[in-house]
Amino acid sequence: MNFDERSQQVAGQSAMIMLGLTQTALGIILLVRLYVFDQPDSELRDIQWVLLGSIVGYFVLRSFLGGIMPVPTVKQAALAYVGMTIFLFVVLSLWLGLPDLSEWTTNVLPAILGPAIIVGGYWLVAALGKRRIEREILD
Repeated sequence: MNFDERSQQVAGQSAMIMLGLTQTALGIILLVRLYVFDQPDSELRDIQWVLLGSIVGYFVLRSFLGGIMPVPTVKQAALAYVGMTIFLFVVLSLWLGLPDLSEWTTNVLPAILGPAIIVGGYWLVAALGKRRIEREILD
């Protein structure tokens, strides 16, 4: 059975909507079990990893295979990193208090390294996706 472009697009959009609804439902279930039923975080760790892998995997594959994400300039990436780091520092300081610098590996390092990994990973996937699409167009 041959599918035309329109039917393939409808099938892809349907799958994307269903995946999004499933991920949202799973996230809500996790929040309810953690904060309403007070289940320990350790009992839900496997579900959290599956949900994280599903969300990150979806965006990475969609960005790489579709080449739809804009590749940030160095200035844009730096601004995104600084903004995310400041946001994390302010929110975590208001929530947990100022960090104890003697334990910097557990309270300061994640707030500095996490945004760097996110911005760097995004840039890499977006650049590889753009390069893949450009090569495909040239062929």
